[in-house]
Amino acid sequence: MADTSTPVPRKVSSAAVGAWIVYDFANTIFSLSILSYFFPLWLGDELGGGPDLFNYITAGSMLLVALTAPFFGAVADLRQRRMPYLILFTVLAGLGVLGLDLFGTVAAAAAIFIASNFAYQTTQVFYNSLLPGIAGRRGAGKISGYGVAAGYIGSIFALLFLTLFVTNASMMKEILGPLGFWLQTDEELNSNAFVPTAVLYLLFSLPAFFLVPDRRVREPRPVRVRETYRDILRTVRNIRQYPGMGAFIIATFLFTDAANTVVTNMSLYGRVVFGMQQEDIRNLLIFSTVFAILGSTAFGFVADRLGPKKAMVIVICVWLTAVLVATAAVEAWMLLLAGPLVGVALGSTWVVSRVLLVALSPSEKVGEFFGFYGLAGRFSAVTGPLLTGLILTVFGGLGPGAYRIAVFSLFITLSIALIILLRVPDKRPDRVIEEFSASPPG
Repeated sequence: MADTSTPVPRKVSSAAVGAWIVYDFANTIFSLSILSYFFPLWLGDELGGGPDLFNYITAGSMLLVALTAPFFGAVADLRQRRMPYLILFTVLAGLGVLGLDLFGTVAAAAAIFIASNFAYQTTQVFYNSLLPGIAGRRGAGKISGYGVAAGYIGSIFALLFLTLFVTNASMMKEILGPLGFWLQTDEELNSNAFVPTAVLYLLFSLPAFFLVPDRRVREPRPVRVRETYRDILRTVRNIRQYPGMGAFIIATFLFTDAANTVVTNMSLYGRVVFGMQQEDIRNLLIFSTVFAILGSTAFGFVADRLGPKKAMVIVICVWLTAVLVATAAVEAWMLLLAGPLVGVALGSTWVVSRVLLVALSPSEKVGEFFGFYGLAGRFSAVTGPLLTGLILTVFGGLGPGAYRIAVFSLFITLSIALIILLRVPDKRPDRVIEEFSASPPG
């Protein structure tokens, strides 16, 4: 007689949970350095590329991710393996960062950035798909929140530590000895941050590679490219079979449009609109990141207590307030009011949205739907920076006013996202997590 009893969820070891969380720490070191701070400032200040160029190449790399994320998510489900792909794309992203300053031209920097950011963004499909397997009996919201909080601690660490290679290159070269041969000490160069960024990113990724379980909930199946894309299209056509998933993916596209645009433009907004110096921008990012840590931790508990849908509605309301404050700011110090709101909203977005995705997904399609989640988020990361670049180009005659128009456009986007999100059913992820946590490692 078949055993029809309900599987008993397993509590994954603290080391495995910690390793998954530490990978978020590594993730945000890359994001802060390459997407938010050192690379965009280096591209503009030292290579002569404007903020519109940075937004265009960001959009280009995100377009590649948008075209491939559902495929990679489906592959993870078919093979019931996520870790080998996570390792591969993490290493490729790190190697790309190492090569950013090899040729010293705008064209080369843009091409390498596109490739490296593509690899980095692709890792998120596989990393997020590991969440149900490590959250058993611990609370998906809480674990997700700890991960994002650790990530933002990584942001502060990166800002403080990597800045030493930019502002105190001679001292760091002396400390490193022969290992510091790559440092340029004749002036303060943001490119000096690239090598330590790659090293830290790869170093803090290692625990996840060895300790995080890669669980399966069904037997592996072969991957055939044509059939895989056909299955993806079939899922799209039958999206109504998964209540709330279609509305959630559309809402995800809209609210991550705002989040990605903020991430890639925070430093440039302070520089262009208010003439902030690099030290002031760094301090604002650190101040905002402290609130991202607090917000992501708190909203992990909120998601577990109220449910991910209610928590996500609150997050979008915080975003709306933050955008209004940033748009209306008339002095640089006023960004200190918007910064904490942006921090709370940004951290909470990643915490709550991936828990809501797990809640809406059938266990056998978690990877595929995280691929669609990646598609929505990354496609929004195409349209967001692209729209920002177009607004800056079209309204360039208004000077800093063009950036204010670009930022305010996010308020409209977020308002539509909130309206759509209200159509999503109020589900919790417990069933999916129990199925994963009761399954053996792949």
